[in-house]
Amino acid sequence: MKVGLVCPYDWSYPGGVRSHIQGLSEALGRKGIEILIIAPATKDEPEIFDAGRTLAIPYNGSVARLCLSPQANRRIRRRFAVGDLDLLHIHEPLSPSVSMLAVHQAKVPIVATFHASQVKSKAYATAKPFLELLMEKISGRIVVSKSALNLISQYFPGDYRNIPNGIRMNEFAEAEPATGLAGGKPFVLFVGRPEPRKGLDVAVKAVEKVRETMPIELVAVGPTAKDVPSWVHAMGSVSQGELPGIYRAASVFCAPSLGGESFGIVLAEAAAAGVPVVCSDIPGYVEAAAGVALHAPAGDAAATASMILSVLTDKDRGSRMIARGRKRAWQLDWDVLATEIIEVYEQSRRT
Repeated sequence: MKVGLVCPYDWSYPGGVRSHIQGLSEALGRKGIEILIIAPATKDEPEIFDAGRTLAIPYNGSVARLCLSPQANRRIRRRFAVGDLDLLHIHEPLSPSVSMLAVHQAKVPIVATFHASQVKSKAYATAKPFLELLMEKISGRIVVSKSALNLISQYFPGDYRNIPNGIRMNEFAEAEPATGLAGGKPFVLFVGRPEPRKGLDVAVKAVEKVRETMPIELVAVGPTAKDVPSWVHAMGSVSQGELPGIYRAASVFCAPSLGGESFGIVLAEAAAAGVPVVCSDIPGYVEAAAGVALHAPAGDAAATASMILSVLTDKDRGSRMIARGRKRAWQLDWDVLATEIIEVYEQSRRT
């Protein structure tokens, strides 16, 4: 079987959907499925079929880099005309980008994964008559979380299978801890884009409060240094290969996001690396952590600090969290989840 994995977002920029597709692609390849990734890209990306350039559009507290143009539509149509794809797995199929164009042009069965998590969607409500025509072409529907299901099913009821985001378990569990971070001092780790909804300011305030009791630093992967205390080590972007070792070196992982997270794959990555997790209590994080993290009210720096301090000072508690976290992370290994996704593929090809 040859499957086209379609990403609506710019492949040249890191993001949750891109990471999801990349991990799934590798797992499907190990199971004998041939893969073609179709995505827009700003830079030269030889491992994918490049559908065109993107525009940056503010969306859901973030920036979505999308591609919706006649040129992209023509490129996709010509690629599909080759006729070598048996099925399309399209991520965020209603996104006004390459994914929507792919649904429109598809001549083979379509499986779709819905990632977005919001309370409501003005775009879905406004464009519902048109989007319903696209939804009719989709034979297999996947959501990555209950939060994602709550959004999409409001506007397009139907049968959805909940298959969460995955991780490369061994990559994180077996990594060598990075050295030299935070000057060799114990540190709390934050990983996320420099966007307000990721809650970096909450992490800074929380660690500042913890520092009243014990020495600890904060390492932030994603943000760059800008008006932060000297004990905040802002690393900017790092490669996927560097990230597991950074997790492994951390004392606690802190994810204080304020909302807009459908699942929270960073929690699973931290758990796989054997790091206790303290995070906000937003629905996507509660589902992802599945009882293995400590949850503070979103935006509450004092509660977050109290939980970080409890992990740092109670070694038995930290050890129990690590053991439960790794058990949860194995459930999210891509090789496990890919088997479920292949079942959806096979069912969609039969219908």
